[in-house]
Amino acid sequence: MNNDLLVQFKNVSFRYENEEGEEQNPLAVKNVNLDIRQGECIAILGHNGSGKSTLAKLSNSILIPTEGSVIVDSMDTSDEEKSYEIRKTVGVVFQNPDNQIVSSIVEEDVAFGPENLGLPREEIRKRVDDSLKAVGMYEHRLAEPHKLSGGQKQRVAIAGIIAMLPKCIFFDEPTAMLDPQGRKEVMKTIFKLNREYNITVVYITHFMEEAVLADRVVVMDNAGILMQGTPKEVFSHGERLVEIGLDVPQVMYLSKALKQNGVNIDTDILYEDEFTDKFTALFGEKNVTD
Repeated sequence: MNNDLLVQFKNVSFRYENEEGEEQNPLAVKNVNLDIRQGECIAILGHNGSGKSTLAKLSNSILIPTEGSVIVDSMDTSDEEKSYEIRKTVGVVFQNPDNQIVSSIVEEDVAFGPENLGLPREEIRKRVDDSLKAVGMYEHRLAEPHKLSGGQKQRVAIAGIIAMLPKCIFFDEPTAMLDPQGRKEVMKTIFKLNREYNITVVYITHFMEEAVLADRVVVMDNAGILMQGTPKEVFSHGERLVEIGLDVPQVMYLSKALKQNGVNIDTDILYEDEFTDKFTALFGEKNVTD
């Protein structure tokens, strides 16, 4: 990861418009300041209605701030002349892949974005193949999307964004509609894009086990940012997270329960492997596997 500032939310507020004569809506996002740097992997947490999805839509000029500004790679999202470049720089993947798939053949769907860029046929072919390989769906390039599993459809939707060669992708609860296997496939793809391709990824999730894998966790509440930091820093405030309707990773609950029952184990454990290692160190390999 480098220190190049890629997306910057500067005192951003947003209010959804109502019909004329109706009472004004409350702010969906309020006074948000957030810097996202090239190569980062960020998880965003928050209960329903906390402003997470609105933040994603503000990132690439799907929505324009009511107040403040969003700067994407030195471009202001309020500049209509820059909206095309902004959407090439920051892509957004939503939770329902069916809403993003537009063609009846996988490779045609992935080609849709590059074709709209007016690229040469050879370049489109290369981008389609490369992006499908990046998400592990190249073998399914001639398949019909409606015959794929939920996890496979979501990976096709991600490939369609990758084919535009974005620097950053916002994922708005990309695993919410998937079964456990589909969630695993998609999260593996997200981390591969970040670590192997240096694409900045920001993913909104309700699953704490997904959040702990990020470099940084941002917690939203009441339309603003409540806290942010490393997973260890954020989840050390477990009681506060529970107060606002969130949760902590299951291994934290387990380690705290063991501590309360006299086991000398750390209570800030976030990862299953870490828990297994510490438990094994205390009780030995045999007792763990029996």
